[in-house]
Amino acid sequence: MRSLRLRILGGALAAALVACHSAGFQSSMLPAASSVADAISPQRCKERVNDTLAKLEECIQRTSLWRHLAKFQQIANENPGPHGHANRDTGTPGYAASVAYVAKLVRAAGYKVTIQRYNYTKEEVAGKSHIDYNLIADSPFGDPRSVVVIDAHLDAIYGAGMLDNASGSTTILEVALNLAKTHTRNRLRYIWFGGEELGLLGSRYYTTHLSPAELKRIVFDVDADVTATPNFDILIADPANAAKVKRFPRNVVPQSRIGNQYFGDFFNAGGVVSRPAAFGNNGTDSLSFSLTGVPNSGILTGQDCCKQRWETRLWGGYRGDYEGVVPGFHEACVDKPNRWCDNLSNNDPFVLELTSKAVAYVTFKLANRHLP
Repeated sequence: MRSLRLRILGGALAAALVACHSAGFQSSMLPAASSVADAISPQRCKERVNDTLAKLEECIQRTSLWRHLAKFQQIANENPGPHGHANRDTGTPGYAASVAYVAKLVRAAGYKVTIQRYNYTKEEVAGKSHIDYNLIADSPFGDPRSVVVIDAHLDAIYGAGMLDNASGSTTILEVALNLAKTHTRNRLRYIWFGGEELGLLGSRYYTTHLSPAELKRIVFDVDADVTATPNFDILIADPANAAKVKRFPRNVVPQSRIGNQYFGDFFNAGGVVSRPAAFGNNGTDSLSFSLTGVPNSGILTGQDCCKQRWETRLWGGYRGDYEGVVPGFHEACVDKPNRWCDNLSNNDPFVLELTSKAVAYVTFKLANRHLP
């Protein structure tokens, strides 16, 4: 435990330093791994059984994370949208190529892969294919009657969507690959949802098309939505703060506390401040799980504008934009039409590594705990 705490602390200190510099790294630069991560290669990590938290945390490395993120950027670049910019939006070739990339990796790692196809109609996407995909990867291990879902949305909006949400998609991909050979008490299911940016279309379709028996088998959901913000906060997506909390079945809020607690435990161990997001899980795919009675938690690091002075006292950094132009005001990249700047350089590798370790920690704890 002491060595694990030191690893977490090392990552936390690195993340704290990030808050003191401006917006991210150049897309052509691959960041160096930490000295701890250098102890074992990413390939060796994915070949061994990471059956302890110490092993798993050692294997969540920023070099490997950044390679996946860079691949999503490459996919976006190779599939420009109608305006000529890099694109991975729902209903585009860039999104389909992103699905194919993740599917190939998790299938090769031993997961049972399902591509869930569904149709959608929405005014703002008129003229696109109106066919979307969720990618589902089930571990061969663990009790299939007790499933923990780890999710992120894979789609973008207005371009490459590298922070929102190739970052979260990368986080759960790396966790999945490093737990591929690990036996757990509960079955792990990783889902990359489509259509999130158009109104949680993929997660809503998935949760509402489960049979009652299938839904009952899902005991928890962990959401990763924006995990590499340069001018970051550390926010926990607690469903208790959601605008629609009164519509959730009564079990959701109390049974979600264990996931929130695990996120808090991870950051507390490294001396990093975390806070429940004031908006709960509004606008994230975990909201779809809340509405169907599945307890959930998640991680977010902030987007758009504006970071307040009280936040800089907690996490450092600058008032104003969380990403995009930092320091700056109202010059962010995420969710901004005609800016086309949510690219690789809109992510910070130190923050990505820290939050990915947190998701790995929470996933491992929930995977091996009896859940109601």
